[in-house]
Amino acid sequence: MAPPRLPRQRVGRTALLAALQGVTQRRLTVVSAPAGFGKTTLLTEWHDALQAQGHLTAWLTLDADDDDPQQLGTYLLATLNRGTRGRCAHATDLLRQDPLTPIKTVHGVMLNELGACPEQVYLFLDDFETLGSRHSMAVIVRLLRYAPGNLHLLIGSRKAPALSAGEMWVQEQVLTLNADDLRFTADDAQAFFNGSDGVALDRTGVELLHRATEGWVSGLQLAALALRERGDTQALARELASDQFGIDAYLDSAVLKHMPAATLQFLLRVSILERLCPEVCDAIVGGSSRSWEKLTWLEDHNVFIKALDPQRQWFRFHALMLDALRRRAAVRLSSELPTLHKRASQWFAAQGLWPEAVQHALAGGQIEQAATWAEGCAFALIARSDVRTLLGWFAKLPAELVRHRVRLRLAQAWALSLSFRIQDALHAIATLRQDMQCPELGLTTQGDTDEEHLLHAEVATIHSIVVAWADDAPGALALSQDAAGPDGQSLPWARHFAEAARVFGLAYTAQFDAVRTLVARSHAMLTDEAPLYARTYHCAMLGLSALVEGRLRDATHIFHAALMHAETTVGRDAAAAVLPAGYLVALACERNDIAEAQRLMAGRTTMAMTACPLGSLLRFCWGAARVHARSGDLASALVLLEEGREVATEREWLRLRAGCDAEAVRLLLSAERRHEAQAVIENLRPLMPASLPHPAGSFLETWHSWQVMQARVAMAHGQAAHAQALLTQLGGTLSGTGMRYIQAITQLLLAMSLEQRGACAAAQAQLGLALAHAAQEPMCASFIDEGEPMLRLLRTHVQETSPDTPTHAVAQALLAQAPSASPHQPRQTPPVGTPSPALSAREVEILRHISQGLSNKEIARALRVAPETVKWHLKNIFEKLNVGSRIEAVQNGLGLMRPPTG
Repeated sequence: MAPPRLPRQRVGRTALLAALQGVTQRRLTVVSAPAGFGKTTLLTEWHDALQAQGHLTAWLTLDADDDDPQQLGTYLLATLNRGTRGRCAHATDLLRQDPLTPIKTVHGVMLNELGACPEQVYLFLDDFETLGSRHSMAVIVRLLRYAPGNLHLLIGSRKAPALSAGEMWVQEQVLTLNADDLRFTADDAQAFFNGSDGVALDRTGVELLHRATEGWVSGLQLAALALRERGDTQALARELASDQFGIDAYLDSAVLKHMPAATLQFLLRVSILERLCPEVCDAIVGGSSRSWEKLTWLEDHNVFIKALDPQRQWFRFHALMLDALRRRAAVRLSSELPTLHKRASQWFAAQGLWPEAVQHALAGGQIEQAATWAEGCAFALIARSDVRTLLGWFAKLPAELVRHRVRLRLAQAWALSLSFRIQDALHAIATLRQDMQCPELGLTTQGDTDEEHLLHAEVATIHSIVVAWADDAPGALALSQDAAGPDGQSLPWARHFAEAARVFGLAYTAQFDAVRTLVARSHAMLTDEAPLYARTYHCAMLGLSALVEGRLRDATHIFHAALMHAETTVGRDAAAAVLPAGYLVALACERNDIAEAQRLMAGRTTMAMTACPLGSLLRFCWGAARVHARSGDLASALVLLEEGREVATEREWLRLRAGCDAEAVRLLLSAERRHEAQAVIENLRPLMPASLPHPAGSFLETWHSWQVMQARVAMAHGQAAHAQALLTQLGGTLSGTGMRYIQAITQLLLAMSLEQRGACAAAQAQLGLALAHAAQEPMCASFIDEGEPMLRLLRTHVQETSPDTPTHAVAQALLAQAPSASPHQPRQTPPVGTPSPALSAREVEILRHISQGLSNKEIARALRVAPETVKWHLKNIFEKLNVGSRIEAVQNGLGLMRPPTG
């Protein structure tokens, strides 16, 4: 993250330095040329000049390991924060504290922070050709597309980068320099040879070598080195210009062949390193190798080595030199190379430089040592929520190495689960448990030792949280009981997840008293040293338990405390903040505080869909859809619910799917779109069991959504008796579960079905039960959003009950809060302005279908294309509009003019 030190003797190139003026006026500068043309030197000179002018500069030298969007995104933030002296502190905290916040969101925060800088910021990316994946390119394209006006990107690459900068080209925001711009002129070559020790050339000789090398800087450098050993300039020029000339072979014959034997032996051994310092060189070569003297000699003689920092502590070879050395080392030192890699790995491990330690251990055939070091740092990465780096490691480690290391596999399961790759995590844990029973794999000793108990407890801990995220409450409870307690965890932060899984299981098995004993500890655990997301998730599960029980006020207090802590720590954009906010959106909507619900959901739809666990996302979708519907924007409500269904399908979350479908059915029926409501039910039916499974756990909420939507459609078709039967049976199922909130919702719907049948007294009795709960908890939207049938029941209740009764006052309050416009007459599509000019006609057509609440499959059928084609178009739409969700795409892309809300 620092530019290499400039050579002590270099040629000042006035024309290229003058091009710096153009750099300051452009958003993107590309210096593209083959190896050896001086790209890095030029960029370093520009970097130093801009820094001297008072601008903020950041530098990142890339390598092949950076061709990963998460690692690349992490390093981009790190170097920009370093180069701007901490101006990206908020984004840095967000990345460090919250593993589920997408790197795209982190970069959004980073760009906002950079935009607030009064200075110009210049980001240098050298060796850009090492990035090849389209995902890595997408990170850079996005950075360019949404960069503030004061951020400039400068790229050094051996080949023209595959960046789609068409718009910037049109606006003349791109400056390019190529090999022809970088070639030395004859005057440059004269200055170069004049500064080369031991080389004396007249103008004729300089021009001869200049023509032979065609101004190629490395060719001239080779010529200078060769001339120290031979004086025949004309013969040398002929060799350089000949068709047989090969740079690799010439390095061998012109440079390495004439090098002092001790220095050459030194170079061959340290060529295993990507970067080198005197200490690691001493460790590799052994004895009193005096590495510092050799590195200084190489630098003084300009032998294709560069200092990477102003203190000249770290160096690297030029790529041409490194290739030549490694070819020779492979032949001359083949038997010695494993030992050299072993020494390098031990030195890097002692410095805590784990990636390089593991890399050299693998290269030296030390598989077990590599695994041990990988294990040691894997849990350190999890502890600081850096699961992105960890997953990148697992993609590179040999499968057999991972398979035989139980703690490495545990770390992999944690990383998968914290990335919401739930099915992958479940498979990893199931396979691990199976392999732990195979003695020949040596994963456990099968002994009755404290270490064995702790290992099995840690497996149960990660298993419990993944099972909880897979929505299996009984399984999570059983596994959490096998997990080690707070004092028995070798990973202290894991206790948050273990206890969260336990709370989830207790809540959905009606053991609310057991949960309440844990709430007193929640504030202290919010402020301990565990990663923020672990603390917030644990606290959110306590709030969920209160919500499931129907204690809406208590739930609001718990979620609000978690939200305030997360926002104070890392800001509102983090996944840790959106987690409690999802629940609070629904709770604010339920108590009819639409303004608060709008504030909580503003700008958070994309993050909710990406990073919220099931329970939070379900409540977010429910509350946000009702907020849109309240404003008359049925289209946005249906689009948001369809987006929730997409997530439910991807993650196999049936409870989320059923909850979104139930709300969609309610909205469609309110708009008298009965056929579409029935189609929603028929699409869900194949996924639902014929009867409620036992134990039901959280599936009871899924079953509630399923029965309620069927009852609604039955009432819409005049089949009140069928609706009554469904709801009566559902009420009996809920009886004794302690889930008073959804029981009250069932009672108010049952009252509507009874009233439709003419059983007015029975209807009032059921309504009274629901109102009794609303008298204790802030429950409003579930009543008034039912429209005129419920308002009629409420008016009757006010007439028939004494003003002294609590339910009478509640009914009056609900009537006072009911919207003046009937929710049965929502505007199905808000006014449409001018679609975004960035979109193609087909993309606009797709957005119009989405605005009608159609799924990808339904759009594909309408357009007669494959569903994957629709997904491809959606991805392009999201990128063009800088949005991350369907609802944002519809509202931004179609220019929907949403009515004012308050």
